[in-house]
Amino acid sequence: MTRTPSLFTRWLRLLGLAAPAPSPVYRGALLGLVGGVAGTLAMGQYWTRVAPRVQPPSPQEGGDEAQSGPQPDQHVISPLGQQHQNGESSTAALGRFAYELIAHKTPSQDTRAVLSEAVHWAMGAGSGALYGALSARSGEGPLSGGIFGAALWLSVDETLVPLLGLQDGPASSAWHGHLNRLGAHVSYGAALGLSVWALGKLLPD
Repeated sequence: MTRTPSLFTRWLRLLGLAAPAPSPVYRGALLGLVGGVAGTLAMGQYWTRVAPRVQPPSPQEGGDEAQSGPQPDQHVISPLGQQHQNGESSTAALGRFAYELIAHKTPSQDTRAVLSEAVHWAMGAGSGALYGALSARSGEGPLSGGIFGAALWLSVDETLVPLLGLQDGPASSAWHGHLNRLGAHVSYGAALGLSVWALGKLLPD
């Protein structure tokens, strides 16, 4: 027999002070997909508005390194070796791998930029769908999104990606860089969690 929640519990859920009732996983995944897009937008805003305050651009940028080109990774921790090209981001590397696998040729610089953006948004939306599916069962509130973002930073950005050779090892970045990446992921997660929570309130099961 299913118990009907009390009026007080309903009000607490409406205000986000109590965990919402579990909903179907597919519904949570769809809400998370939309929330992932919102989270990716929030991450972009963090990099534009907050990150330069945490780690101002170095005066050397555009100097010797620009003349000699990006330097090889000196902090490889992957058993596979460096899989990204010098100066190439992890999303650009993944996009290039997919393109070369399908087209059997190296993409142009413009195509690489488009592929990098596509991978970035796809990962944001996909991670959001995963969060939505998980939170649908557990009935978590909006603050759980920030925790999810921090977990993504630690497990994927700081661990999995460098181990696959798609990014320089953690020792290649100063603490400002690690803090910025954490802040970007928490911003993503917070916007994701808030979006999923708000959409869950607005849209019926």
